[in-house]
Amino acid sequence: GGERMLASASPSRPGPRARARAGFRSCKAGAARTLVKRDASSADRNDNDIDDENEHHLTMPRTTHVVCMSFDTLVDATDEMCLVGHEAARRFWPKKIPGTPAEYADVFRMLMPCLEESSSFEGALMVRVMAEENIAERTRFRLMLKRRKAERIKAEAAERAAMERAVTAKQRERFELEATRRAAELAARREEYKREMDRMTAGRTTRPLNLREVVAAWDEIKLHASMKFGCDLQTDVGWEGLTVQPAGLQRVVNEVREAFGAGTVTLSRDDTGDDEEEEELEELERIGDGMEEARDDEADDDGSTPKQRWLASHRLHHGAAEFLEACANEGHEVLVLGGPYRSAACVGTVLTHLGVRVDQTEGSDDAGTRAETTNAETNADGGFGRVRVVGAEEGTARGLVVGAVMREREMPWQRWHLIDSSLSELERVSRSELTVGFKARYAAWVPALHKDKVRAEHAVGVEFIDQDGLFGIVGLETPSSVLDSR
Repeated sequence: GGERMLASASPSRPGPRARARAGFRSCKAGAARTLVKRDASSADRNDNDIDDENEHHLTMPRTTHVVCMSFDTLVDATDEMCLVGHEAARRFWPKKIPGTPAEYADVFRMLMPCLEESSSFEGALMVRVMAEENIAERTRFRLMLKRRKAERIKAEAAERAAMERAVTAKQRERFELEATRRAAELAARREEYKREMDRMTAGRTTRPLNLREVVAAWDEIKLHASMKFGCDLQTDVGWEGLTVQPAGLQRVVNEVREAFGAGTVTLSRDDTGDDEEEEELEELERIGDGMEEARDDEADDDGSTPKQRWLASHRLHHGAAEFLEACANEGHEVLVLGGPYRSAACVGTVLTHLGVRVDQTEGSDDAGTRAETTNAETNADGGFGRVRVVGAEEGTARGLVVGAVMREREMPWQRWHLIDSSLSELERVSRSELTVGFKARYAAWVPALHKDKVRAEHAVGVEFIDQDGLFGIVGLETPSSVLDSR
């Protein structure tokens, strides 16, 4: 026991190897301390440079949105469709289209919900049906009768209330005489209405179609009307499925629209009159009585040219100007799609007239040249927003065009959207595997039939969006001016 106590009390001395290992550890620790100090000092000296390098390598671009909008989503072209359709129908069906575009425009707006594409042949075919069935005049006549009936019922209710308050026999007799006189006037008016209706339907063996019937059954009417008017039918199978249309009518519509845009259109005169009247006009033309200028300005007496009237028939939808300006300020991109039948130059001309800045156009050389001129004029005059135009030269199917452009120039930080005005196009987009890279929605402010909206939403799953949602998809707050005026 004593030896163990002495051994524990005596200091231990390391051997030669232990001393060597201990010295190695001490040298290593000293070197480590030196390295730490040198690293710390170098970090102090180059701290700013290292931070700059980290920021350069780690900073990612913020998320931006590319919103692809069809032309009809951005621009209300109802009046333009009537103007172009009227001229195209006159060229396609000579001596069948009486009157001027202004005589069709107000009723044509009521028929717009059954027409999906403002650039299609259906506008010209609708004008032909309106002329054949005399829909415009009969619709205005029926609206006048409806307004007069409401006024008469209101006046009769007021007189009945006054009759109840009458206290003397003389007052009651005066009201009774007034009622008898009004009844006689009503009978005379009804006879007049009957004669007017007979005049508007003279020469017909069947009851003419009214406006509601045309809107409800347009898909069937446009086919049967084409056959009734003696047109050769053209059948195509493509992205749109099976389509049947009068052969050559779409080409005439496209030519008229491009001529309006270029300012080279020559308007057709009303050739539905008698032969004697036509001979008299030809004689006046031969003499040189200025009939050429009179015919050019027959649709408008303010002296404007056909191109000016064509440009004036377009207007931006509510909230479009604010949305384009907000996207330009936040760095988001807007693509305007002219398909299926509007060229890039035509779209650029209209947008420039409406005050929108148009960047260089993707398309043919001629379209690009006209777009550069348009862009220069817009920048010189100011304007708002900034858009790029993709015309029908790039493709007639907007869903496929967006998919092709996205695959060509998509970046990881971009989010792509399609805002369209055609329920049929969105149904095709939702069923196709070529359009899965972007989100497609329907612009709810574009008129469409209720039954088509219900079918597209519940049977196909088409998503609807309003002006508030349009600002929401790009992460922007909707201006109060847009919300208050909806």
